[in-house]
Amino acid sequence: MGIVVRQSIKSVIVTLGGVLLGGLIAVLSTRFFPKHEMGFRENLIKVSTWTTYLAMFGFNYTILIWGQKYPPGHEKRSSFLAVTTLIPLIFSVVICALFFAAEPFLDSIYSPRDAAMMRRYIWLFPLLTFFTCMISWLEGYLQAMHKTALQNLGREVIARIIYIALIILFAFDLISFHTFLWLYVILYIVPFLFLLMIAMRNPGFHFKYVKGSFSKSEIREIIGFSGYHMLTAASTVLILQLDAFLLGPLGGFEQVAVYSIATLSIAMLRNPTRVIGIAATPAFSKSYNDGDTTGLKDLFARSSVNMQIIGVGMFALVYVNINNIQEIMALIKGGFGEIKGLIMILMLGQLFDMMTGLNYELISVTRFFRFNFWIALILMVIVFGLNFLFIKEYGIFGAAWGTTIGLIIFNIAKAAFLWKKLQMQPFSKATLYILGAGAVAGGLAWLIPNLGNVFADGIIRSLVFGALMWYALFR
Repeated sequence: MGIVVRQSIKSVIVTLGGVLLGGLIAVLSTRFFPKHEMGFRENLIKVSTWTTYLAMFGFNYTILIWGQKYPPGHEKRSSFLAVTTLIPLIFSVVICALFFAAEPFLDSIYSPRDAAMMRRYIWLFPLLTFFTCMISWLEGYLQAMHKTALQNLGREVIARIIYIALIILFAFDLISFHTFLWLYVILYIVPFLFLLMIAMRNPGFHFKYVKGSFSKSEIREIIGFSGYHMLTAASTVLILQLDAFLLGPLGGFEQVAVYSIATLSIAMLRNPTRVIGIAATPAFSKSYNDGDTTGLKDLFARSSVNMQIIGVGMFALVYVNINNIQEIMALIKGGFGEIKGLIMILMLGQLFDMMTGLNYELISVTRFFRFNFWIALILMVIVFGLNFLFIKEYGIFGAAWGTTIGLIIFNIAKAAFLWKKLQMQPFSKATLYILGAGAVAGGLAWLIPNLGNVFADGIIRSLVFGALMWYALFR
């Protein structure tokens, strides 16, 4: 547990820096990019991110989980790394080629204006997918080596600093939007080289397949394990991103731009919990493989409490400041009036996700890992139906409700399965206390009269809430 705590603390510090940078990106993007261009950029990022999961074929998870079986010094390690590199490399090339096969169908999916932009920048999608695949592989490798803080530094800090620099260049008319997009994609090579340098400095980073290291059945098992995790991850991510995917064809890139600010806000708020999951997964895997059921239960229980504290704290902090958030958005740029409602709807789903703990990560390291895939596949169909109907009926708010309902169903199913198979569940007496503390602290902060200045009001409300929450939980 000690290494998980240390890596979690380091990773949270790095991630908080990334959150601040992400917030600055959101502000600068909203201020300087036209809605249509901003919506296309978000579409580029989301589509490429999702196809990365297909292209990786789950081998970043295989390195993370199976890497515990082949630590540095193990006779099969170089062969294991060779297998887990070559296969996703082949899949990446195939998946990237499929973007060009989809080009003739763009007119039937998007509006004429959006389809024209998609065709103009079609090359960026496979390029960004390929670069992201390389980064994802190295992230999985460094996670397996318990280097999660350094792993987070690549995408959370370095990539975002580059992103901000490019936005500033665009804002001062030093580069065009066309140049911005190409540089944004090409400069992904920088965080890749950083992670590669870190990986090469650690022992065991060798690639050489020794004939006979693995039998055909063992290789099939590795590929099967990876394939299930690829399908699970792709389905899970699609559940969370179907709203944005469908908004493009059904609502246009301008609605994607508005929605992206709300989803970015949610993503930034839950980043600290994500790094807890990244840090805990290798420890889950080791405890499970060692048959240490007591240690596994203790690790899951403690990580669940941490997730619940952060989840309740973040939700209440957003709730007491939601009017300030809307006012700040209006100061940055007009035309984003839906942000307030979107954030609160999406926060409900994220709160439920955080309250149920690291159920996905725990199930993924057990012999029941296939469950994650099947439940994700079923819910992907449900969420697709919900989003398709809700977006057509309620527009941008329908997308938010479809995702939130799907996320709640998803986590209920995982929590129930975890209890049935492993007799583990994330809730305890501490859960009730955390909820009570959050409700009281949030309620008192909400009752503070408006101070007239949006920034002063936000700071005071946040400090009051934080102090009350800290006193209730850690006095």
